[in-house]
Amino acid sequence: MTTHSHPSRRIGWGIAGLAVSLAAVATGSPTAAADVQVFWVATATSPYYAGTDYLLYASTTQRAGARWVIFSDNGACIGGARTDAVPGYTPMVGMTWIPSTAGRHILTADDGQTTKSITVDVKPTQAGTTPQTPPTPTGCGKLQQLLTTGSGTGSSAIGLG
Repeated sequence: MTTHSHPSRRIGWGIAGLAVSLAAVATGSPTAAADVQVFWVATATSPYYAGTDYLLYASTTQRAGARWVIFSDNGACIGGARTDAVPGYTPMVGMTWIPSTAGRHILTADDGQTTKSITVDVKPTQAGTTPQTPPTPTGCGKLQQLLTTGSGTGSSAIGLG
């Protein structure tokens, strides 16, 4: 007895399977509520100055798994990264923030479910110092998140694991 197969049917099923796999990777698997619990600027001194680097940190609820947190400055994305998910520890993520302008800055950490904000006033660059240049934001869009998922952090993010 001869069995006939339809190559086009096998290709169609293969494409459908690939699409489902990519959708699962892009959207992530369901996790427990992963609200941003704490958001802070880690600095030894204040006030804040334009052109100076500061560390931003955000943490989500324990057992939330790895979640993307997008950091924004006055509504513009300055970077995003995935929280470290180590069993028994609070998932955290951090990144470097370099304000480029003086004035009021509303910093935001958003994991897609909860947003936390901090308002800071930034003074002009200190006299006699060379201002640092803010890094190019990474991890802001869904495609960048998908491409950097394997490493866990974007290039402007600080790994905490």
